[in-house]
Amino acid sequence: MIGRLRGELIQKLPNLALIECGGVGYASAISLSTYGLLPEVGSTVVLHTELLVRENEIALLGFSTTQERELYRMLVKVDGVGPKLALAALGALSLEDLVQAIRGREVKVLTRIPGVGKKTAEKMCFELSEKMGGLSGLDGLSGVPSGDPWEESLRSALTNLGFKEDVVLPVVAEQRASKPPLAEAIRLALKALQR
Repeated sequence: MIGRLRGELIQKLPNLALIECGGVGYASAISLSTYGLLPEVGSTVVLHTELLVRENEIALLGFSTTQERELYRMLVKVDGVGPKLALAALGALSLEDLVQAIRGREVKVLTRIPGVGKKTAEKMCFELSEKMGGLSGLDGLSGVPSGDPWEESLRSALTNLGFKEDVVLPVVAEQRASKPPLAEAIRLALKALQR
């Protein structure tokens, strides 16, 4: 499997990057957001890749960051969202906006993506909003502090107990100053969530 390309950017188009690595040119499908981050033709570029193998095609997809690739992998697991639609979603909204729209179940925002109707947007929200709580590397995009292990542990414990992310965040924030031991913090949070 090809997981990463590093080489000279030979050609760039809004939907494709051609990168020469060791004398071989790799044509990689990209999102508009990745296109916007590509350097000038002739420069060295790094793309994190996903190899797509189907019955009648083999395609290479390129992403500017590992977070973008991870979000792509989640999007294509949604029923009705294929690789082209996932790339369109990644190009239509910034990663931060896309993650926040899914976590916040903002169907109207998601229907602005070309090819995404109300039903597909609802499926994206339903199938991904809970899973995105544990999406590594994207927590910083959602406004959730990612550097504090105590906060992450408390948030994770509460979401694993079935509470929604948007309900959990204010409760975690309330305890940020005192930071009691985790077991005590969970007990206090459960009390607060049952009010």
